[in-house]
Amino acid sequence: MDRSRKMSETEAEIMEVLWDAEGAMSASELIEYFARSRGKVWKAPTLATFLARLSQKGLVDAEKRGRVPYYFPARTRAEYSRDQARELLDAMYDGSVTKFFAALCGDTPLSGEDRKALREWLDKEEFR
Repeated sequence: MDRSRKMSETEAEIMEVLWDAEGAMSASELIEYFARSRGKVWKAPTLATFLARLSQKGLVDAEKRGRVPYYFPARTRAEYSRDQARELLDAMYDGSVTKFFAALCGDTPLSGEDRKALREWLDKEEFR
């Protein structure tokens, strides 16, 4: 698995389709979808490169049905978002949520609504 799971723009497009799909998709189904719905014409080797990169990043898995591999997300959208947020927090703020909020807010105070929502979330976290 690749150290950084950050996706390129095209990889993110592929993941959005796989996350929204009702099941695993073959490469030919993905190629057809992108041509029909997004006007992107890809050759099989191009898509295979993107899928291989996503697999190396631990984001896509495949199962063979006969001789045809079908691709599906190895991580949920929420898991990916959480991982990216954690990487950002660790890299830029020494893993400190307090430092993150200080940088985020700067001189701008949180609104009453934001403070209330944050308090509720923090109170809920104590019981996890």
